[in-house]
Amino acid sequence: MNRTHCAALVAAALACATSTTALAQANANHFFAERHSMVRGPYVEFADRVRERTDGSVDLRVFSGGSLLPPASSLQGVRDGIAQVTYHAGTYTPAELPIANLVGDMAFYNTDPMVMAFASTEFGLTDPRIQAEWEENGVVFGGGYSTSQYFMMCNTKVETLADLQGKRLRMAGGAWSRFAEHVGAVPVSIPSSEMYTGLDTGSLDCAVAAADALDSFSLKDVVTSMNMLEIGNYYAGFLWGYNPSFWQGLSDEERRVLFDEMAYYLAQHRVAFDADVEAAVSAAKAAGMTVYEPDAALEQAFAEFVAQDEAALVSIAQERGVEDPEAIIADFKATIDKWDVLLADVDRSDVEALAALARSEIYDRLEASAYGL
Repeated sequence: MNRTHCAALVAAALACATSTTALAQANANHFFAERHSMVRGPYVEFADRVRERTDGSVDLRVFSGGSLLPPASSLQGVRDGIAQVTYHAGTYTPAELPIANLVGDMAFYNTDPMVMAFASTEFGLTDPRIQAEWEENGVVFGGGYSTSQYFMMCNTKVETLADLQGKRLRMAGGAWSRFAEHVGAVPVSIPSSEMYTGLDTGSLDCAVAAADALDSFSLKDVVTSMNMLEIGNYYAGFLWGYNPSFWQGLSDEERRVLFDEMAYYLAQHRVAFDADVEAAVSAAKAAGMTVYEPDAALEQAFAEFVAQDEAALVSIAQERGVEDPEAIIADFKATIDKWDVLLADVDRSDVEALAALARSEIYDRLEASAYGL
């Protein structure tokens, strides 16, 4: 998206804002469809609850399915004021967000999605190095997320390490692409919206993504098998990133409402995402999809990759100008380990309990009169 187009969209967005209060109407952007768990709770319901709790002073209009901004333009779009809040997948902007991509590439250190959602949120809100990166890119980080575990969903049989040789795998970039190469497959970096077409036309053999995609992206119509090797989970970027002018124009009370609701939907999204996965896999199996357990050679190859990939993380981060990436990795691991303990005895199906933990350990510790200002 060029600057001229961005400027035109900014003008159009501002022309729609008729209230004299602090940007009472604002655009909330997500490139997934509204039925996806990442949109229907953390954006559609979130907007309704924020509107109700602020008596309409914060009125978020949700644009989904890329109707406002395409995936690669969401970071620029929120910086330029086309959207006042947006989801952003960090791998689209590795040069602009090298630290976010460094920690986002640590998807195999701990593959518990709940842990990674909470850990990435705390780190993104509190670590001074990544906070400086958000500010440099014109965004106020609101909160993180995590998909459920990634699996290989294929239009051909992929059970063993040998079956993977030469297979074309849709990957989310970064560590996933390096893993594909490690096992002799060919990584293909395309947006999730193109997975269906790739599998349908045969330009892909497998899509590597969370298994809710069987339903949310209709992959059940073109997938015949799924391999149950857990290939990490995706949490790069942010679930909520705010335009600084919009954020600064809010009152302390309005920012506190946003903190409170982000804590709730951090938890709600995780529960809903896993439920969607379970339902989608069950329906696909009932319709004839074959499920394969990975053979020992494939599991061993994955373990070998995880053990060696941290060196690649450091090297890539250094090439992108990150200072002391080893220290960032160590600090993020400590945050992950903290949440592994904090979540160990929490009922993973209890949204209220999870949200209470997110508030007490993360959001209640932020100063509404200072954060992001």
